Parts: sequence; C-alpha cells; structure tokens
Amino acid sequence: MLAIPKRYEALRRLGQGGGGEVWAVRDRVSDRVLALKVLAADAGEQEVLALVREAVALTGLEGLGVPRVIAFGSLRARDGDGRDGRRYMLRELVEGESLEAVLETERGLPWIEPLVRVCEQLTVLHRSGLLHGDIKPANIIVGANGLGTLVDLGLAAPWREGGSRAQGLTPKFAAPELLEGDKLTVRAEVYSLGATLREALGMRGAELGTHVRIELARIASRATQLAPTARYPSVDELASDLCKACGLAPSAPRDDAAWPVVGLDGTAQRLTAQARALPAGGALVLAGPVGSGRTTLARRVAWTLGVEGRAVAMIEAPRVGMTS
Repeated sequence: MLAIPKRYEALRRLGQGGGGEVWAVRDRVSDRVLALKVLAADAGEQEVLALVREAVALTGLEGLGVPRVIAFGSLRARDGDGRDGRRYMLRELVEGESLEAVLETERGLPWIEPLVRVCEQLTVLHRSGLLHGDIKPANIIVGANGLGTLVDLGLAAPWREGGSRAQGLTPKFAAPELLEGDKLTVRAEVYSLGATLREALGMRGAELGTHVRIELARIASRATQLAPTARYPSVDELASDLCKACGLAPSAPRDDAAWPVVGLDGTAQRLTAQARALPAGGALVLAGPVGSGRTTLARRVAWTLGVEGRAVAMIEAPRVGMTS
C-alpha cells in the first residue's frame, strides 16, 4: 500500500504501468474522491518532468473542462523518516472508462459522441496554445453521461509556428512524419484522432448504420492521409464533419470558461526566484482581483519548489460570502 499523505485514504488502484500508478483516494477533509498519480520508484528525470508538465498544463487550463490539479509533492517513506522520492500529483478524478476499454466491449458505452466531444476539447486546448502530444483511445475517458474527456497531458507541448518537438510517441496512433523525426503540429494531432476513429470503426463500426459508417470512414481517411497538407487543417473542422455525419449538435460555448493566464511563465519564474531567496518560514503574498490568476500562479510556484524538494505550503485566503 502506498504511504500517501494522511489526509487521503486510498480506495482502489485505477491503473498501473511502467511509469507509475494511479489511485482513487478520498479526501478525509472534503470527502471528495480524487485521483492520485504516483511515479514509479525508479522514475528518471524525464518521467518527473512529464508529471510536472502535466500539472503545469492542467493548471494553466483551469476552467476549460480539464481536471483541476489539487496538489503536487513527494511521498514520504513508509517508516515516516524522510521521503521515498516518488513524485505524485493529486487531481480531480475523471469518472468513467477509457475509450480503449469501451471499444473492447461489444455494444457497451457509446463511443461516437465522446470522440466528438474530445475533438471539441482538443480545439480549446489548441487555441490555448498547447498540443496534447499523445492522443489515443487509452487517453480518452468516457463518462457515464456519454461525454469524453482528454487525460494525460504529460507529453503536452507548446503550440509554435512550424511545430514543437514531440516528447514521446505511441506508434500506432502517431502521424508518420513524427516517426521520421518531424515536429508535432496540429495536423499531426488530427492524424491521431483519425487513427483513433479508424480503430473504433474496426472494432465497433458494425453496429452503425451503413450511411454513418461510410461517412465516418471517409472522415478517418482524410484525417490520416500520409501528407499532412491533405488532412484537415484543424481539429475544429474535423469535429464539424463528425457532428454532421453523426447528426450531433456542436457543444455550446461555455460562458464560465476562463482562458489561460497570459504571461504566466515569466511571472512564475520571477516569483520562484524570490521564493528561493526567502529565509526559513518566510512567505510571499500574492494580491489581485478575482479572476486575475493568483491561484494558478501560486500553484505553479509551489509545485516548482516542491519538485526541488523544498518544504512549501500554499495558503488561500477564505472567500467572502460563501455558505456552508
């Protein structure tokens, strides 16, 4: 059993791989069920950086439909002395099954609408200046409500003209140019979605009507063309075609969605340098109006210091006017 922080109670293991494991845990204070992602004991620098990258990406996109990060730190040794060195991230739990598992279940949970909604979510991610980096059925969670959520942003990369360097690949769903060393682009992400759609059609396409199946096959074919310029130029256009083929209405824009904090990286670096210079017990106070990004900024600084092994606490002022 993991020696997790005492505030949390381990409920069940959600998944395990070579890089670590994910547990469902209960917060003893709020009674919320959350997801605890823990790296393996022998995780190297790249795995640690991927976890940090995921935490940074999620917090920068808070309010845009991705899971909110609650905490980031290191596990203590089982005997209570020192730390065992394993990094962990605590985030909101996305309830449901992976699209990979759904496709393996004959006539189980629906898969078309979750895939459409993930395309819409990825469009928001791209407009926010990030590329996911590892789109595949295993990284799409299908909820009981039939909606899909993208998870695992450990390989996320910044959107840049000309593309960004790919951090890692799943060959079966990776665009062919990435396997040859080219940079990650929006059209490469389009390819991964097309490959996911092609996989879904091969496993559960028989349950669809002939017309819908033909249209989806056409969409998958265009999305997975070998030449990037022959694919959909954006995930938004891919999602639009999917909606038309399946008779689904596009999701309405969220009125409460907040865009990522502009200039976050530079400000976070300056604050982190100031925090490193503080004496033991020292503190930094961030002040600003509601919606200015104070909490996002404070989390970024706290997690950076936590990765360095420093003892740090982030304290939020109580919100006025809240009822119990």
